[in-house]
Parts: sequence; C-alpha cells; structure tokens
Amino acid sequence: MSATSRKVEMMDALVTVAGNTAAVAQVPIPHAGPNEIRVKVHSIALNPVDALYSAHQVDKPGRVVGSDIAGYVDQIGEGVSNWKVGDRVAGLLQGATSANPRPGGFATYAILESDLAIAITEDVSFDDAASLPLCALTAAQALYIRLGLDPPFPGSPYSKPPVQAHSDGSAPVILVYSAATSLGLYTVQLARLLRYHTPEGEAKPFMVVTTSSPKHFGKLKDLGADAVFDYRDSSWPEQVRQAYSGGIDYAVDCISEGDTTGVISDLYRTGGGVIAVIRAVAWNKERVRSDVTPPYGATLRAPPSSRALTVAFYQWLSHGSPTNPKVFPIDPNPVRLMPGGLKEVAADGFVLLGGGDMAQRSALKGGEDVPIHMRPISGEKLVYRV
Repeated sequence: MSATSRKVEMMDALVTVAGNTAAVAQVPIPHAGPNEIRVKVHSIALNPVDALYSAHQVDKPGRVVGSDIAGYVDQIGEGVSNWKVGDRVAGLLQGATSANPRPGGFATYAILESDLAIAITEDVSFDDAASLPLCALTAAQALYIRLGLDPPFPGSPYSKPPVQAHSDGSAPVILVYSAATSLGLYTVQLARLLRYHTPEGEAKPFMVVTTSSPKHFGKLKDLGADAVFDYRDSSWPEQVRQAYSGGIDYAVDCISEGDTTGVISDLYRTGGGVIAVIRAVAWNKERVRSDVTPPYGATLRAPPSSRALTVAFYQWLSHGSPTNPKVFPIDPNPVRLMPGGLKEVAADGFVLLGGGDMAQRSALKGGEDVPIHMRPISGEKLVYRV
C-alpha cells in the first residue's frame, strides 16, 4: 500500500464546535516532528482558559482544546536525545487559545516540543503531574518576570542581583492574594523559596503573606505562608497594615477581579512598587495608587527569553526536590478526579470552571442532591483521565 493511500489513523479529541462549546470528535493521530515527542495522554487538568476559549473561539471550529497534560512518551522525533519511549512526562499546550494552529492536549495523543516537557518524578502520579505545567509556570512568570525577583534555579535569563533587607533589617514582604487558587498555591511555594540578603550577606527567606478563606489557612501555612488573612473580612487590609507597619513590597493578585488591585496597591510601602496581575481588565488607573504599576501594561509578552525561562523552570521541576528527588520541588495542586473522561469535560468540567468571576463560581450550589464531583471548586484542580 502506498504512503498516499495508507489509511489515516484517528483518535478522540475535544474540539471546538459551533455554538461556542466543545465536543469529542475523531481527528487524525499526530506524529512527532523534529525535536518533538508524542505523548500518549493519561491525564488532563482543566484551567479557566480552556473553558474561556471554547466559549469565545478565536478561530473556526475544529480546534483541539486543552492546556495541561500528563502521560508517557510513545514516539520520538528526529533529533531528540533527552527522552525515550516509555518516559513519563507532563507538558503545556495552548490549544485553541490563539490563531496558532498547534493542537491542544485534550486528546488521546499530543505533541510536545522536547525541551518543553517535564519529567514526572518517581513518586508523582499522572493525575497530580497534570496539575503542574500551566499554573506553576504562570506563578514563575509572575515572580521572576513581572516582579523581577531572582529564581532559585540556574539557566534563567531573568536572574537578578539579590534583594536587600530594609534599612531596619526587616525582610521584604510579598502578598499572594487569593492564595488558595491553583495559581496561588504554586505562587506561595515559589515565594517561599525567594531569598533576600542581610547587611552581613546572609540569605534569608522573604515574608510570605496570603489571603484566602479560613478553611485553607492550614494548607497555606503548610506550603510556607508566614501569615494568612481572611479575604472575606473587610478589615483584612487594616490587619496587614498593623502586622507590617512599613507595608508590603511585592504582590501577586491571583484573581484580579473587582477592586482587588486597588485594595492591594494601598498596602504598599511609601514609594510603591509593582503588582503582578492575572487579568489586564482588573487594572483601574483611577483606583490603583499612582506609585504602584503593572509591568508590560498589565500583560506579558512572549519574547525568546520567556521561552528560555520555561525551559529552565521545567528542568528544575524535572530534577525533583533536593531533599527527595522522587517528588517535585513544589507540591502539585490537590486534585478532584472527575468521572467520564473527555466526553464529560465540556458538560461538567467547563460548567464548574464557569465563565464568570469568583463570586459567580462560588454561587454554584452544593448539597446532598448534587453529585460530589459537581460541587463548587475550592482549592482543587479538576482532572480527567483520557
């Protein structure tokens, strides 16, 4: 049989369809090109962007959606020497989020660039590993690019001189707002690894301050938060001011909704600083203190240096914890394993993610008549097995 007449093998994939949603369809199985690996997908993790670009499509229907995947390598492209068939990997794709035609990862097979895959350490499951690539990278970009802080790993083009202690010897303070979100949990852990230098040259950890609902206080302290405040308590900003009379030095707003950036800006020390915001629409110039600014006009460009950071960050994750190489140096998100596989992602997972803000998502009803897997999300990552 000639190559031109050979039957095209097909696979299941979640694709955008008319009506601003997504559905499972049959698409051709991809093959690894030069410097690529093909992954037999085991687990996928959902992010709000997956639901957003299924509901607000940027291209014609038929695009494979999905960002976070984990599985094993089943095909090696030309020029790849750092992976072999059978290796366990996790990775990030940008399915249907731009005019870039590269398919997403919510499918039986997915293609990753060989230097943009994470080696899954021995004691980490596919389900847990799938929660890592997008949100952990977003946290890294917020800290190391947007806020200009020095990463704890080599190879980053954004390495900076160490931050110095304040004139009174106190530690820099970083606030992680909405710290129990997927992004927040990773930001707290990476913030815990930040170091400043005392006048004597000793490296010490930053002061990590967080907000969340009280039920997540214990988890955040376990991950390295020095202080936790209830964001539902209208006096939380005043509590922060009293605890840190000089104010905060850095902030990552992990939800960027309503007036969050304005409230955070009021907590900065005299002289202001930068807030890493997740959504540009949250930046209200009339409300945010004039000496507090967003980098890059509240959006992050993607120069080659950004890709280089991704490679360095993923290599750092792949090497495992310095105290236990069988696990990642940061903990994956808590996982809610959802039933039904690909065919239930749009019907259940995207509904839970919602298209509105946190208040609207929190309004989803729980109760005994609601299946456990469909109860409102709080401090969890939705994961499906393919």
